[in-house]
Amino acid sequence: MRKLMGAMLLANSYSKISNFDNIIIDSYKGCHIKSDLNKYIKDRGLFKQDLQELIGISKCNKNTSIWIELQKEQLGLAQTLIEEGFKMHRVAGDILQFSKWLGDGESRLPSQATHYVGVGGIVVKDNNVLLVQEKNGQRRGAWGTPGGLVDQKESIIEAVIREVKEETNLDCKVEDVLYFREMHDARFGKTDLYFAFKLQCLDEAQIKICEQELMDYRWVPIDQILDFLKKENQKTHVINFYKSVQERLVGQQYKYIKIEESQELYYGQMKYYAIFKPRF
Repeated sequence: MRKLMGAMLLANSYSKISNFDNIIIDSYKGCHIKSDLNKYIKDRGLFKQDLQELIGISKCNKNTSIWIELQKEQLGLAQTLIEEGFKMHRVAGDILQFSKWLGDGESRLPSQATHYVGVGGIVVKDNNVLLVQEKNGQRRGAWGTPGGLVDQKESIIEAVIREVKEETNLDCKVEDVLYFREMHDARFGKTDLYFAFKLQCLDEAQIKICEQELMDYRWVPIDQILDFLKKENQKTHVINFYKSVQERLVGQQYKYIKIEESQELYYGQMKYYAIFKPRF
């Protein structure tokens, strides 16, 4: 594996040989500074001295890296970190994280998050598919599938059910994955992954579109989707997307993907786990 991925932290400490009183070593021998850094805010010289000492100790102990997080009130220490060869790794809320690779050659540390994950719900009811018309942004007036971005710690299955409910008030059940695609250099230059699910509509009568996000909706017969989109002058990539969806909806059952959800033990904790595989 080229990159040293996120690791379980181990309860080791350098407190006896470093002025940083709380340091944890992860399972890849990465050194994580967990000390209170507020004392350094008015004494950057001391921060630089202690940092240089720790770098030397860590290299002697053959540690792979050093990680440190700055709170928003500690950002004045960032310049010292940069001077000592640390790289900005990620921003999360009020935290700016830095890392320094200590090994030889190119850094093997993982980069910050590089993907967005989006979901869309192909809602099916009596051989009709639900299409919604966007109200805002560059896609204003465009017809498509209800959906959106997956929230942190939310599964893609949970996300598509939530998004469809928020946009249309419909309660649905996920049946299959009909389509997924990858697109690079999307928003903020990140890679965009998009999963389209086939959803069974449980109660068509309760539909009520979100007026802040949508202009209108239509239940369109599956075999008329492409004609409808062409009549509405939709973009080619949208029509091609629904051509694939149409092919899957009228195809044989074995083409669909089976979803197996479970709980799996990962680093000592039970984690949500989902497998998507073809039905043969």
